[in-house]
Amino acid sequence: MIDIQFIGLLNATLQAATLLFIAALGELITEKSGILNLGVEGMISIGAVTGFMTAVNTGNLFFSIFIGIFSAALFASLHAFVTVILKQDQTVSGLILTILGLSLSALMGKNYIGKKLPVKINSLREIENPSTLVDVILSQSYIFFLAILLMIATAYLLKKTMFGRRLEAVGEDSRAADSMGLNVNKTQFIATCVGGGFAGLAGVYLTLSYVPYWTDNMTSGRGWIALALVIFGGWKPYRTALGALLFGFLEALVPRLQTYGFEISPYIVKITPYVITILVLIMLTIYKGGRTGAPSNIGVPFFRENR
Repeated sequence: MIDIQFIGLLNATLQAATLLFIAALGELITEKSGILNLGVEGMISIGAVTGFMTAVNTGNLFFSIFIGIFSAALFASLHAFVTVILKQDQTVSGLILTILGLSLSALMGKNYIGKKLPVKINSLREIENPSTLVDVILSQSYIFFLAILLMIATAYLLKKTMFGRRLEAVGEDSRAADSMGLNVNKTQFIATCVGGGFAGLAGVYLTLSYVPYWTDNMTSGRGWIALALVIFGGWKPYRTALGALLFGFLEALVPRLQTYGFEISPYIVKITPYVITILVLIMLTIYKGGRTGAPSNIGVPFFRENR
């Protein structure tokens, strides 16, 4: 029999990692096209509130998930329009997107604080007291298994398909991609909206499964962690998944420190993932001769007349 405290920690780790990974995977796709989107926190919040509002008003789970994803993707299109079409600064636009998303979601959800959720995303199997590793896996939400499928599909798409090669070509050298006949603006616009949709799915998972209620600022900085995960994973889906497990473990560990008899400050535990990310970046830079795996053109607007 496995220790019940370890089972609880593992269960909480997988739940936290699922949310972080889905959002990070969307940002990875966006950044692969050369667009930096710092608005992940705002997009998660928009997806969370719209999905929750739809669930409360309609009781239709699938429609709620769709609305959450679509709303975040539509919100991300604002960033795409400003950065891809208008060629404005991506960092500033992303920060504005975060502030706007958090503020707008708070305004939209103010009448839904404390509302009871009529439907929620269920687990594969309802196991009240999981006692084995298999029980823990089977008791995870359907979104957990969807995240695994998305990881495999994204890795395959980026490495084995023509679209993935075009996406990477645009992110690495937009001028060369344009000279080969690729539509740089279209590719970047789509990638940004897809990344927003992933963030919306993470938000839906947050309010319809992970923490089934709505309150202001409930994203709690998870969007910034997702951004760090992309860097930690070297812009690769499988490594990003491993990073999500580490970050999820640390998030799950914080409220359990005293249970295990440790007196470590929770603030130290919270900053640990970022310290690890910095160390990984330093090691990758040294090992790869200055390259971290980031797309060469990330954050650089494409002007076709400069070709």
